[in-house]
Amino acid sequence: MRFTLRSLDGETVERGVVDGRWTEAGGLAGESFGTDLYALPGLVDSHAHLATAELNFEPGVLGDAIDRARDALLAGVTLVLDKGWSDTTTMDVISTLDRSERPEIEAAARIIASHDGYYPDFGQEVTGEELDGAVQVEAESGAGWVKLIGDWPRRGVGPLANFTESELASAVARAEQHGAKVAIHTMAHEVPSAAVRAGVHSIEHGLFLTEDDLGLLGERSGMWVPTVLRSEMTLGQLGADSTGGKLFQEGLGNIKSLMPLAIEAGVHVLAGTDLVGAPADVAAEAIALSRYGLSNRQVVDAVSSAAFEATGRSSSFEIGREANAVFFSATPVDDLAVLEHPKAVLRLGRLR
Repeated sequence: MRFTLRSLDGETVERGVVDGRWTEAGGLAGESFGTDLYALPGLVDSHAHLATAELNFEPGVLGDAIDRARDALLAGVTLVLDKGWSDTTTMDVISTLDRSERPEIEAAARIIASHDGYYPDFGQEVTGEELDGAVQVEAESGAGWVKLIGDWPRRGVGPLANFTESELASAVARAEQHGAKVAIHTMAHEVPSAAVRAGVHSIEHGLFLTEDDLGLLGERSGMWVPTVLRSEMTLGQLGADSTGGKLFQEGLGNIKSLMPLAIEAGVHVLAGTDLVGAPADVAAEAIALSRYGLSNRQVVDAVSSAAFEATGRSSSFEIGREANAVFFSATPVDDLAVLEHPKAVLRLGRLR
């Protein structure tokens, strides 16, 4: 089968598909699919939790997680970065569901936190001295990621760091030795700076990153997944006049001031659902980033090419690469709402 792949800029290339990979189109008979459509290599949810559909902190149900993975693919998502859960449900999705029926999945297994540093009895609770060992276990158990809870609110005190900067640096080194990247949940003031200095690969939420942090993170093409819809939802739940609500208002204001600077610094700003909807709904998070200072083109990059590049993948349709694409009736750069309505999805050479 032949495909016409029209880029966001209107340039087109012709490709064929053999054994699920792009090939030259020359010599292939028949009409070309996608002639009047625009194509991306796929959408990406960079902070997913396939194990569940809501913030319930219950064990995942494999059948439901498989349904979410399938739904994500139909919505145009061809890559999911799952940031862990209390169990290994997402690992079971990877091993159970054929790759052609789901997005590509990179994932953390069990989330790691300190004692009293997260929801009780959820994930692993370790001391700083135990962190390296837990990271090694999870790096070996996961699919390319380890997830740490960097800070958590304590009653009457506010959010406090769960681990020291030196402990984080050691954890990053241990993860890298075992082929994994580290993502860190952080909503406190000082922790994102410590995490960036420690070499953490992806900052999740990052309400209080600084301009200096962006410079360091950008130098190594690091990732920032702001999850603005999750923070807005939490603000609404806490109430704007509560102590926590004021913290989130301050943090969201900081995100708005820093997000354009992050792009300039070379940071990969990415879109992630974090249980505000499922991975199939990641376009809504991407669109929300436009309210925080990103241009339409930067929004599209955040939910597509930036994530592919941040994870070492090509965002082009190079011959020999796996034949994945999502097709739209118009370029989403002109109208971001187009991202929510793909016309067709190609996964490993199979149209959906």
